Amino acid sequence: MFFTQTKTQEKKREKIIPFFVVFLFAVCFPVAVIGEDITDSVAVNMATSTTDSVAAETEEEIALRNKISQKNNELETLKSQIDTYQKQLDFTQKEAKTLQNTVKALDIDRQKMNTSIKLTQKQLEATSLSIEETDYEINDSESKMKMSTEAIGEVLRAMDQTDSRTLIETILSNKKLSDMLDESMELSKLRIEVDKHLKELQLYKETLEKEKTKSEKQKKKLGGYKAQLVDQKTVLDIAKKEKNDLLSLTRNRETDYQRILDANLARKEAFEKELFDYESQLTRQLDRKYIPAAGVKILSWPLENIFITQHFGRTKDSVRLYASGTHNGIDFRASRGTSVKSPAKGEIVATGNTDITCSKASYGKWVLIRHDNGLTTLFGHFDVIKVSAGQSVEVGDLIGYSGNTGYSTGPHLHMTVFASDGVQVGSFNSKSCAGKTFTMPLPTAQNAYLDPEDYLPDL
Repeated sequence: MFFTQTKTQEKKREKIIPFFVVFLFAVCFPVAVIGEDITDSVAVNMATSTTDSVAAETEEEIALRNKISQKNNELETLKSQIDTYQKQLDFTQKEAKTLQNTVKALDIDRQKMNTSIKLTQKQLEATSLSIEETDYEINDSESKMKMSTEAIGEVLRAMDQTDSRTLIETILSNKKLSDMLDESMELSKLRIEVDKHLKELQLYKETLEKEKTKSEKQKKKLGGYKAQLVDQKTVLDIAKKEKNDLLSLTRNRETDYQRILDANLARKEAFEKELFDYESQLTRQLDRKYIPAAGVKILSWPLENIFITQHFGRTKDSVRLYASGTHNGIDFRASRGTSVKSPAKGEIVATGNTDITCSKASYGKWVLIRHDNGLTTLFGHFDVIKVSAGQSVEVGDLIGYSGNTGYSTGPHLHMTVFASDGVQVGSFNSKSCAGKTFTMPLPTAQNAYLDPEDYLPDL
């Protein structure tokens, strides 16, 4: 009897043990078991998605990259030509101030401007190609996101289908335990693949956002080049007119040219004396605590390429050039048509043109900016002004293009820095120009002029 009971118990255990194994397996792997057909199908789709997401470049994309490379080479060639013209200009401006040399400088300047216009056109074309390239990258990222999303969705649907099976259905499926375990391992692999694709999806999303931001910046740059092209053509027209006016006034004779130079110098010296007399009557002293400390470097350079031709204060040239014996700002080398940028955030106080009152006597076309840091900057000798009174500007915003207006021995940019509490746009009567009235930025205190280099970055 003992033997009979033992055999019966063994038969019961043979039925019970697989049941518990399956039960434990189901608990340990809550998504249960999936069929081989589902496993194979999803695995193939996931692999296909991964392969397709790294698709080779199309012929159009390769051709586009070649065009961009060609444009970049053309840009470098034009930049080299511009550098050559600048060296010729620098040399010519050091030569004697004669009609022949002045006309030569104007011709070189015009050639340089023509090349700059070609450069801007090429930059416009290159930027358009870059936008097209970025569009390909955006489409590629969107395609990868779609494939990853579809692959994940397919696995999740398969898991959902498997989850809907009951434990009894699993037991009655007549599958061996080893087969179910194998399928479980496949499911585990798919979980890993899902996690991988989720991470890829997040990466593609971040890449897409960066590409869209890049595209917006490129489109903004494209608009800037289009506007710059129009402005450069305006500056070129001004340069042509200046040469024609000069030849007309001088009748192509050196003696007449020297007479014009002498008259311009006399007006400039008379203006300098009048300004010095005005400033000498100022008695107010600014409280130093309201003036930014020297060395805080709160201004940015107004030009892309910096070369200072005259510094602030008493210099070797200021004694002979100015009635006060000092230079109230700094001068930068800046060929005609050079972009001038705001050195800090602020508001345009006013713009003007002293040539209207007295030709070739002072700043010519000028811009005054009150910044949020306690400083106010003045820029002079523009050919074209691109801002107006009351306009807000950020650091780096275009305010105009340098030129040769006002009293200038050649195209350059003048920059004066005031303590904001020590300057205003005012007027004074001019004796040097038939009793006309100058309206321009004027100091209101003795210590209003500040050294720009105290607040600009170190060279």
